[in-house]
Amino acid sequence: MSDVETILASGMTTPSRRGWKGTIAVDMDDVLCQTNATIVHMHNELFDTQPPLTLADFKNYLYWMNRGWGTPEETVGMVAKLYQGGLYMRAPPVEGAKEGLKRLKDLGYNLIIITARSENQRTGTEDWIAEYLPDIFDEIHFTGAFQHLEPTREEKEGHVARKAVVSHHKRSKAEIIHTTSSLFLIDDSSENAYDVSTSTYPHEGPTKVLLFGDYPWNAIVHDPSKKSPIEGMTYHEKQEKGLLDEYEKLREQRIKDGWLPPGVERVGDWGKVVEWVERFDHARQE
Repeated sequence: MSDVETILASGMTTPSRRGWKGTIAVDMDDVLCQTNATIVHMHNELFDTQPPLTLADFKNYLYWMNRGWGTPEETVGMVAKLYQGGLYMRAPPVEGAKEGLKRLKDLGYNLIIITARSENQRTGTEDWIAEYLPDIFDEIHFTGAFQHLEPTREEKEGHVARKAVVSHHKRSKAEIIHTTSSLFLIDDSSENAYDVSTSTYPHEGPTKVLLFGDYPWNAIVHDPSKKSPIEGMTYHEKQEKGLLDEYEKLREQRIKDGWLPPGVERVGDWGKVVEWVERFDHARQE
């Protein structure tokens, strides 16, 4: 395919298609595919957690902060077993994602993926996109540490993305938002929402992040300057110190407070994403 190209993540702005309105960046896990819901099912199959794990147990994006996992080192081994069990291809698309993405393209926007997945997870990522969301994305950005650039695999390049961008150094999502001149990021991570919204990179509009989904792990956006020591403890540390109830009370208060940094807006599902972008698009044309 002649218009498929690869570029080095060197900090140069990625050109958009002529006549298009700009670039929207989209996260992968739990925005496009139901990763954590799939992990719940596989976790219970593989590790027989009692009582069985539920999505409500995923109160933090770091698994070892939640019930049902071990130390960080043990958790790495558990996650490896999930990968070996075919995690990526078992995860179905998030409801409404395909229809929502097509609507954004119809409005005239380029779409790129920015995922924290690493290079060794790239094949599964591209296979999943080719099967469930083909012919939608212009680029896929992998943010882990890489030593060289590789093109999308030849047999998939017509359906995955026009460019695959990997880097020899780890990049933050805020950096990629800046270097791609993306209008905003759609992401389920409250940590990414805080990092991108508080980044010093110049940005066109007031909104930098649409915080996606009503998920337990993004119910709170933490202000690091106000974070309690108990919120930095692993699940087992809180359990050993008898602090689980205290933590839950603090968590409930944080959720009630509902603090969001400037530049972040919540969108519960893809229907809400489309509604927000349609308003955004209309305002830009006025």
